[in-house]
Amino acid sequence: MTTFEILSWLQDSALAHAISKTDHLVGAGLQIVHVMGLVALLASLVLISLHLVGLAFKQQPLTNIAREATKLVWVGLALTALSGTLMFIATPKLYFYNPAFRLKMMLFFVAVIVQLALFRKAAAQTTPAPTFARASVGISLAAWFSVAMAGRMIGFI
Repeated sequence: MTTFEILSWLQDSALAHAISKTDHLVGAGLQIVHVMGLVALLASLVLISLHLVGLAFKQQPLTNIAREATKLVWVGLALTALSGTLMFIATPKLYFYNPAFRLKMMLFFVAVIVQLALFRKAAAQTTPAPTFARASVGISLAAWFSVAMAGRMIGFI
């Protein structure tokens, strides 16, 4: 099967029709959940980042902040991934051939890898080295905000 045939099969599936052919509020609701998930993810990363670079919550132990904020990271990531998958299923040909969507997906995977490998390591340390903390914060936030910007570009390309 070619990519086009797979995308056509997916777009003609019952789930795709249930999402795209029902009330327009289903699509709008998915977009709202998608954005809310991304906001939750970014807000929790910014919260941890502010502490890592010494700008906020100095009296709180990093492990406490990271433990609580990481829960929100995963909730945000789950909401974003689930709603994004459902939006993709509704119109896969529209998204798959859009260069901004491809860029977003590449950046998304990079951001997840950065999150799991670098930023998580910095947040797990009791007192990470300042240079390592700043670098991991910068790379992590740049990666996630790039995902958001690429996602925003999808509607314009």
